[in-house]
Amino acid sequence: MDPHALVVKQEPISPTKGSYINLKVASNLNELDPFFRVKRDDPLQQLFIKWSHRANVDYHTIRFLYDGKRVDRNRTPNQMGMEDGDCIDAMTEQIGGHTMI
Repeated sequence: MDPHALVVKQEPISPTKGSYINLKVASNLNELDPFFRVKRDDPLQQLFIKWSHRANVDYHTIRFLYDGKRVDRNRTPNQMGMEDGDCIDAMTEQIGGHTMI
């Protein structure tokens, strides 16, 4: 090998860029297949709309939670640090929070 030759180290391409992830949407509203295959770099709103359509519920009446925190629909699975097989909870919106005495 020539000691003056330029050695180029080839870095592996990140598997997360443009790849897909399988996410589970858990809810007591339906018994449909809860798994969805989505792109890691696409906003989660697309998943939420697909799930709402499949569950036959109005998208605007459902709140989606990940690790107990409400999910911003404009964020991506990569931004949320989601991994393959993670679960998102779908809850109906509830108003109130106090008791009558």
